[in-house]
Amino acid sequence: MQNINIRENGLTVEFGIREDGIVELLDFTAEDVANAKTTPTDPEAIFPVVEVQVTGKTTRHMHAYKHNAGSASFDFRYDTHSLKETANGKELVLQMKTGYGLEAAYHMQFFNGIPAVRTWTVLTNAGIEDIGLEYVSSFIYQGVSGNGGQPYYKKTEIYVPNNSWSDEAQWNKHAATDLNLTGMETDGFNCPGFGMNRFWYGSNSSWSTCEYLPMGYAQDTETGEMYYFEIESSGQWHVEYGSGLGKRLYVALSGPTESEQGWWKNLKPGASFTTIPAAFGVVKGGISEATAALTRYRRAIRRPNTDDVKLNVVFNDYMNCLMGDPTDEKERAIIDKAAEMGCEYYCLDCGWYDKGFWWDRVGEWKESPERFPNGLKSICEYANSKGMKMGLWLEIEVMGIACKLADTLPDDWFICRHGKRHADNKRYLLDFRNPEVRDYCRGVVDRLIRDYGVEYFKVDYNVTMGYGSDLNSDSCSDAIMEHYRCLHQWYADLFRDYPELVIENCGSGGQRMDYGMLELLSLQSTSDQTDYLHNSHIAANVASAVTPEQAGMWVYPYEDNEEHVIYNMVNGLLLRPYISGMVWKMSDTGMKRMQEGIALYKEIRSDVRDGVPFFPLGFGHIRDKALAYGIINGDVAYLAVFTPATDEVEIPLTLEKEIEEVSVIYPKEQLCEYSYENGVLHVKMPQKAAARLFRIQLK
Repeated sequence: MQNINIRENGLTVEFGIREDGIVELLDFTAEDVANAKTTPTDPEAIFPVVEVQVTGKTTRHMHAYKHNAGSASFDFRYDTHSLKETANGKELVLQMKTGYGLEAAYHMQFFNGIPAVRTWTVLTNAGIEDIGLEYVSSFIYQGVSGNGGQPYYKKTEIYVPNNSWSDEAQWNKHAATDLNLTGMETDGFNCPGFGMNRFWYGSNSSWSTCEYLPMGYAQDTETGEMYYFEIESSGQWHVEYGSGLGKRLYVALSGPTESEQGWWKNLKPGASFTTIPAAFGVVKGGISEATAALTRYRRAIRRPNTDDVKLNVVFNDYMNCLMGDPTDEKERAIIDKAAEMGCEYYCLDCGWYDKGFWWDRVGEWKESPERFPNGLKSICEYANSKGMKMGLWLEIEVMGIACKLADTLPDDWFICRHGKRHADNKRYLLDFRNPEVRDYCRGVVDRLIRDYGVEYFKVDYNVTMGYGSDLNSDSCSDAIMEHYRCLHQWYADLFRDYPELVIENCGSGGQRMDYGMLELLSLQSTSDQTDYLHNSHIAANVASAVTPEQAGMWVYPYEDNEEHVIYNMVNGLLLRPYISGMVWKMSDTGMKRMQEGIALYKEIRSDVRDGVPFFPLGFGHIRDKALAYGIINGDVAYLAVFTPATDEVEIPLTLEKEIEEVSVIYPKEQLCEYSYENGVLHVKMPQKAAARLFRIQLK
């Protein structure tokens, strides 16, 4: 067997080229962990680098619903490979061919100084007949928890990233056996060394994070290795753990599949298909170390933009504020408050385009003269006069069913099934595969920038396209994938022409919180949660899903109570604060606390931008009485401490450097008791439902 061994950025990666030409991914290990894998004795224990299921071809063995057994995967034979230097780091490309014209180019991109890779595969039909694709892995590794002496099912803990509306980024940890990922205890005749059980989660429509985040962690409790991954899809995706041959645990990452999401692709002669990118890495450590590595990786793949350098403070008039009922008079009063607090952008949220119930009439994006008798431009100019750049809310991918324009357009502008337009909650969904749709939407954005001087858009997405479109598509699911590829390119073209434009990604809060979108857009609305205490449960975890500087977190006081205001502010200080709330109710004390918090954020935001997250209490759970989330950058760390259901908490602090001093920096007056000794920070709040921000000086 010929081997390709790569040691880069703390990773040890090994590929094997068998005598029959099948290419395997044999090892993906943290470099400082001793490699003690057991060589499988089963001659069928082959681990192809890419799993492909082709219409008309069989599976290799009994597999139940698992995706690690397509016979087409064994048809690929090694042709050539290259390992070249790129701006980010080395890139491996493996070229493989089959006897019937299907060819594969497997890419693995390394990133300088980051223990993570990005992988994708390009399949090309170089034959003369159509080839039906039912499943293609973006990444598969059949050796998770393969180091050490214990079998994987006795030592693997799997973190599942539950996500839901107003309850985003809520992780749950499970033993592998609790997920039915059991292994074979014997090698008897009836125990072939693998099981048919699997555990999977994914997305079934165009809200990529409606139920789960497209990512995950798996911990080897024996060796201390933490595997981590993400799938960079804005639509459908699939994560699968299962037991493989040789008593191995595999994880397979992909876009949509035929059996789960109804995806099927007819690959015609001369055509190519590229999988959705996936990231995978491993470190020795826990969730803090894994999230730090993912944070660095996400920054490496992200479109360079000045907003993610400056970390502008945005006021948005929606949450616990106008809630979609703007008028000229209201906006001017709130703009005054936003400027007084020190905000740098002002975003006028939904409702600006219709005098009444605007939900089902969206789509033309023309101002309402009833709401703005002096013209919307005068509001934009007023915000500019107060030193803030102007933003507007858009839901560019939809048209309301009561929108008159929608009645004049052909059906191929919209997601359709069974000869009808798909309607979800009184909206039609535009199909960005149609170039006329892309041109229309670009015209809307150009007009708003030209006529109003808009420099910021909050782009929302409050509905989903269901199963996809059967119009001009191989499968409904494939239409979703192609829609998103066209949408992403639309954004790329927009930023090419408006490089300083800031676009916030929102999908009813965090229902489309993925790095298909966030590779391009500079910040993310993380939730629609309106309760400030519940919001802290999101704030304490969400940096696992999004880089801190991209994670928009509501700071929206709606009670004139000092601790209420402080708690709201702490929710956002180590992320990207979205300022809002019932500012007209705020007393001088509350306003001073907001001003103090925003001024502090401006002082520390370079550390938020460059630092990495840590979670001294682990990921928070909704039942937890206390929460803690921190950012560390060089010799300084910051720690947000929340006590939603208690007034006292002890937090173990184990950082790479020795701690020199711990102090409260928000609010400036401590208003709480605390002490640090023997590696533990003890905090006694003045009441339940309180929060404080600490600064930790490191030696």
